[in-house]
Amino acid sequence: MQLEVEEITPVEKLLKIEVPSEEVKKVVEEITLQVQKKAKLKGFREGKVPLYLVKKFFREEIEQKSIETLIEKTLPKALEEKNLQPLLRPKVESIETFSEDGFFKYNVLVEIRPEIELKREDYIDLEIERNKDEVSEEEVERVLEELRFSFSELKEAEDPIEERFAVVIAFSAFDEEKLIPGHFAENLFIDVGTGEFNSIIEKELIGKKKGDKLTVEVSYPEEALNPLLAGKKVRYEIEIKEVYKRELKELNEDFIKNLNLGVDNLEKLKDSIRKRLLEEKKRRNENSYRERLLEKILQRVDFAVPKRYREIKFYQLVDQLKDSLEKEGLSLEKMNISLDSLRNRLYPLAEKMAKEELLLEKIAELENIAISEEETEKLIRDIQQSLKVPLESAQQIVYYNILPKLLAERVLRFLEENSKPLYKES
Repeated sequence: MQLEVEEITPVEKLLKIEVPSEEVKKVVEEITLQVQKKAKLKGFREGKVPLYLVKKFFREEIEQKSIETLIEKTLPKALEEKNLQPLLRPKVESIETFSEDGFFKYNVLVEIRPEIELKREDYIDLEIERNKDEVSEEEVERVLEELRFSFSELKEAEDPIEERFAVVIAFSAFDEEKLIPGHFAENLFIDVGTGEFNSIIEKELIGKKKGDKLTVEVSYPEEALNPLLAGKKVRYEIEIKEVYKRELKELNEDFIKNLNLGVDNLEKLKDSIRKRLLEEKKRRNENSYRERLLEKILQRVDFAVPKRYREIKFYQLVDQLKDSLEKEGLSLEKMNISLDSLRNRLYPLAEKMAKEELLLEKIAELENIAISEEETEKLIRDIQQSLKVPLESAQQIVYYNILPKLLAERVLRFLEENSKPLYKES
């Protein structure tokens, strides 16, 4: 077998493989006999079609199966011989020549792990800023006040609009004189001052009354996800159709009991809120701390990432966004979000994710952090039993979805335990 490796980038190689004619002929003969056993042709019983007719009428099938078999047999050997350890499944780029007489040559794109030159001092005992896990009384009071707003009664009002009034508007959005597709509504409910619709528009609503009409211009940044809005000054024509004032209830025992949160007085409610806020803050602070840790390590080392690996991470982010929108009854199409606009916005994050994963794997290798065979086998059994799937499916779920996350979590915990947090006020 003749092999040649062409370097495209330090992490992407083109492996050129030429298979010996004897092996090609042998595989073609074997595949031809296999096809003959199942061949059906008018005038012959199944499996009894003469070989010369099989070669004539089933030529494409024989060729396709022969190529697949030859690649399956020769590619692993070629990778081993050239000491190439793929990061991703090698991709057949082209079939240069193939003939039954024994000529077969093909090219494969092989993405390999980058060489990461990492010293222990690059990731051990790093000083990283960390927020304290504290909850202030002001934060508790804000949640209490939000509960009052959430469970308030809405009364129609003729008063000028104030923050936290609820209004119903009709609006149309224009790019110059052209109506923007999908960017209009007849009855849109807005909780003024929350920014859930648009903070600029909500600010302009304050002081207005039912029946008022107004024009608001909003400038969107170039990186806005919706390509119909990105980089444009959009004119909103708005009519205020209904205005509602909130009547806040007193924060007494009856109000607290009606929340059905399992508490019956103000102090218990505050304790419950404080506990929840503290758990959220700990989780948020830990994630932020880990991000800073990885960022600091990545500043000390530089390495290339294969393009296809970055693409995988990008499409993972796209899928996450699609799932998130689906839960809200939305979609990329409904929001006029193109894949190109997402690429501009998400690709830097995808590259960062790819680098972080490769970095964590390298640290795991250097520090002998691993997941034992016993743990892996137990995970496979548990998945197989809980999801009622075949062994092979359970193995794929564990190897491709669970183990990478589990290993990353262990490495991150190791890095945290071997770092020096510099605490600051939240």
